[in-house]
Amino acid sequence: MAQGLINTKRRIQSITSTKKITKAMELVATVKLKKWKDSMEHIVLYLESMDEIIATCASGVASNDILELKDFKDATNNLYIVVTSSLGLCGGYNYNIFKFLNGIINKNDKVIVIGTKGFSKLGHEGYDLDDEFVNVLDKIDFGKVKEVVSFILNEYKKGIYKKVVLISTEYKNSLTFIPKEYQLLPLNKNNEVNKDIVNKDIVFEPSKEVVLGQIIPKYLNTFVFGRFVEASVCEQAARRNAMDSATDNAEELLEKLRIEYNKARQGAITQEITEVVAGASNA
Repeated sequence: MAQGLINTKRRIQSITSTKKITKAMELVATVKLKKWKDSMEHIVLYLESMDEIIATCASGVASNDILELKDFKDATNNLYIVVTSSLGLCGGYNYNIFKFLNGIINKNDKVIVIGTKGFSKLGHEGYDLDDEFVNVLDKIDFGKVKEVVSFILNEYKKGIYKKVVLISTEYKNSLTFIPKEYQLLPLNKNNEVNKDIVNKDIVFEPSKEVVLGQIIPKYLNTFVFGRFVEASVCEQAARRNAMDSATDNAEELLEKLRIEYNKARQGAITQEITEVVAGASNA
């Protein structure tokens, strides 16, 4: 009986310590979530304006005149950028990405993996991986994102990839995150924007081609940065939800253990009283 009380008490202490950790991680994830969510909202507004500018410039421009619009139809392979997390304890965030990838990426495609979880998973499955930017999300920096985009553009210039696709998680709300596929290159110049803006008679100097050549890299930098920030928002939201559930489960388990401990303790006291009374009767 005494040993059972000791074991139950140790479990209570262990779960209490775990609960403190999960609660602390939930609070940290909440703070990070708010930070990245504010950044994401500002980026979305900026990208909407950039979409309108590019659609206006690209109207009437031959696709072959601009590298980012050019379609290499003879190419057979694709280049994928897959965004996962480097840390765990974020629920089904990474699992949903891996499930989404099934049937999308072929063994001959090249994959740039963001996040050590994805690199470990896809590496074991035999994909052609590039690990140069695997830790880029450890501390999101626009300069690092520009390096990623520059690398992508240089790869696309080779003409060996039919398209360049970014796969990351889209934020719907604090409980819903959906893996999504974004085609980066060739850039879709027929974006769904306000047609009145596209059809305006605007004069471009020195030409539409020059303006596009300057603005598209800036757009791609911002777009990729925005998707990385959105992926971070999803990761932190998923981690906060997972830690909140873990804290609730720990509290529920603690309640059961406290009842079990009190019952065992009451049983031990009752047994001791019974032994004392029995000993007194026999004396």
